[in-house]
Amino acid sequence: MTRKSRVFKLRLSPLGKDLLVDAHCHLIRSTRALLAWGTTLQVAVGHLDAFPVDRLIAEFDASFCAACLGPEEHHLGGPKGLNDVAAGIAARVEDASGGAVRIGISVIYIFAIQQLLRAEPELLRTALQGLRSARPAKD
Repeated sequence: MTRKSRVFKLRLSPLGKDLLVDAHCHLIRSTRALLAWGTTLQVAVGHLDAFPVDRLIAEFDASFCAACLGPEEHHLGGPKGLNDVAAGIAARVEDASGGAVRIGISVIYIFAIQQLLRAEPELLRTALQGLRSARPAKD
């Protein structure tokens, strides 16, 4: 049996930790569901992946994301494919910018969490429902 999930390590500053807490609470309030921290990361990345590339480039704030990175380690569970989705977002941005904008995976996670916090509750409810319906049935 292969594992379908893994642990993602976020290294956050106090600002980054506040961002994660605020986004997690926003998602819980929006969906009225008690959720795991990793679900917040998964919904955030899925939400960001739906953005057109021009919006990704326009809304990316490298200095804010850098300020959210720091020494405190936080471990969140998530599906194995989450890194692939994040890497795909980074590749789309790099390709569309002709290589002028390069975003590392850890920064994609911060950017995604930032954008989740700005998302409308109805959009988040729909995203969570889609995530739940995409899960394979348990044997």
